[in-house]
Amino acid sequence: MPIPPFTLSESRFRDDDGLFHGLLHNGMVGVYVIQHGKFRYVNPRLAELFGYTQQEISGHFSPLDLVVPFDRERVAQAMEQRLQHRAECAHYSFRGQTRQGQSVDVEVFGIRTTLDGAPAIVGMLVDVTGRCASERAVTEQLNFTAQVIEAIPSPLFFKDEAGRYVGCNKAFEQFIGRQRNELLGRSVFDISPPDLAERYHAADQALFDNPGIQTYEASVQSTDGLRRDVIFNKATYSRADGTLAGLVGIITDITDRKQSEALIWMQANYDALTGLPNRRLLNERLRESMRRSQRREDCVAVMFIDLDRFKEVNDTLGHEAGDKLLMEAARRIVACVRETDTVARQGGDEFMVLLPGLADRSAIERIASEIIQTLAQPFSLDADAAYVSASIGITLFPQDGDNPVTILKNADQAMYHAKEEGRNRYSYFSPAMQAQAQERLRLGKELRRALRNQELRLYYQPILQLASGQVTKAEALLRWAHPERGLIQPGDFIPIAEELGLIDSIGSWVFEEATAAALRWYQQDLPPIQLTINTSPRQFAKGQSLEFLLERLQHLPLDGARIGLEITENTLLDEHPAITAQLARLCAAGVQVSLDDFGTGYSAMAYLKRLDIDYLKIDRSFVRDLATDPSDLAITEAIIAMGHKLGLQVVAEGIETVEQRQLLLAAGCDLGQGYLFATPMPEAEFIAYLQAGG
Repeated sequence: MPIPPFTLSESRFRDDDGLFHGLLHNGMVGVYVIQHGKFRYVNPRLAELFGYTQQEISGHFSPLDLVVPFDRERVAQAMEQRLQHRAECAHYSFRGQTRQGQSVDVEVFGIRTTLDGAPAIVGMLVDVTGRCASERAVTEQLNFTAQVIEAIPSPLFFKDEAGRYVGCNKAFEQFIGRQRNELLGRSVFDISPPDLAERYHAADQALFDNPGIQTYEASVQSTDGLRRDVIFNKATYSRADGTLAGLVGIITDITDRKQSEALIWMQANYDALTGLPNRRLLNERLRESMRRSQRREDCVAVMFIDLDRFKEVNDTLGHEAGDKLLMEAARRIVACVRETDTVARQGGDEFMVLLPGLADRSAIERIASEIIQTLAQPFSLDADAAYVSASIGITLFPQDGDNPVTILKNADQAMYHAKEEGRNRYSYFSPAMQAQAQERLRLGKELRRALRNQELRLYYQPILQLASGQVTKAEALLRWAHPERGLIQPGDFIPIAEELGLIDSIGSWVFEEATAAALRWYQQDLPPIQLTINTSPRQFAKGQSLEFLLERLQHLPLDGARIGLEITENTLLDEHPAITAQLARLCAAGVQVSLDDFGTGYSAMAYLKRLDIDYLKIDRSFVRDLATDPSDLAITEAIIAMGHKLGLQVVAEGIETVEQRQLLLAAGCDLGQGYLFATPMPEAEFIAYLQAGG
């Protein structure tokens, strides 16, 4: 139950005790009496400070009710010590809690006494919130200043007016090579060689004689004996009374600044990603190698290396993974050559190797073969594994050119020839390659014009059920109706379209034409067949043509099953989530997918198990020799059996003889296409073919 409040009766205090009454009613100091764990009395100031009335607190509140939770135990112990005679009086601080839940900083001055025969505490309470806030601000400012000084990357130090060290930052410790406790109270004569110490001391005295700012260059020797060129920036500082207190100095290491020209040269001549020489330094070294070769009458071999399928890795796994692959590829190439050779990054996924004084073709070919083998090994890219190969062009000085521009251009042409020959190989430059390069350049220019002038065409080749001969599918095949060269096959211009970034535009055109044809066939009540369209890996990785196809199917009265896509095994490189997602979207739209040229690429069986694939197309290279090569027949039979086990239908392409068809039928192959049945034909001829019953 509440204890009776404490009253200021005449029997306790004299009326003329003005000092005491003045204290009780002081607007600055709170006065309290604690007894039996409760406030017996609080004056108006204390009640006002905590947001209560005297009547609410006196006789009802425990002192701990006005203390924030984390200070209550400490306050309780302090009161207990006084009440148990362990401390007659006390002075301490705590954080109080107001009625509104706000905290206030207070100091209390309490003394143990006896009231009505029972122990009590009489005390005063002062609001020090403002003072504490100021103290905290000062402390924070000091801490901030100290942290800023420590965070300054330049070595910084303080000296008193006698030249003794009185402070420094971590950078100064690291720069000098001594711990702070080894420096404080010492002079430069204690830590520096005599010749340097004399100069430092003289400079300090000159600054003390003429207070202000001082800048000069000198040398500094650290504990490891290394001397570095530096700039000292010093300034004096004063005490509050204006007398000289000492100096503060900052050291700038101009050794690095003097080396900055070398750094700039490095940045201008070395590749930032791989650390290899870049194109600029390569040209310099090539010119120097050619000059030495002329003096010595020997040879310089130059290799132009391009990573096959690197763009697919970059597109599917991202640029960060691509960068990691390039760094590892650079390391592998360097490991294949001599220390006197130069490996440079030409740009992108292209590398150059200079082999001065190496005229022996067997040695050159050994190095080229080793580079090809090491780059064919898998690249571990965090959670992914990527596979690339290398196409290498080799050119020789002075046989293939008399200047760096010609030599590098010829090496580039030889590299393209290696790609055209199937990649993952090397090729020497020959004069015929220059004509081929010029032809590619001319064809690229004309291909841009072909899109604008509507020179592209679609031809259609039927795909039949081998058992019944019924046409159930057709493949849309792209042709370029060149105004001067006639029909150009896709193998002659699609690689150029990919290099020029035209493949997505071409892909969108093909999708538009093919879906329009499929819609016409549907509206003409032709036999229901699925029209399959070839796609490039880059269309899956980054292009917008697949979006165009899916959006077009949504707006056409055409079942998605009327359209199929043919993808190559390279599209499934590393089973990247982006490819998986694209296949899932096509599946949801009813578009079936065929895996083209199966057996010639880098597929894993896991692709067929996990991804949305509907058909396998056996590559024509296996079908061609079915009747004469038992190995090709065995591989074909295995592919068919495996496809059926996985619930896939199998298509054989390139069927040209009745014997091939019979062998495929016997092996259980579902569908086939080839010249035995029909050649690719324009749409009008294809429609006539269908209407005639195939």
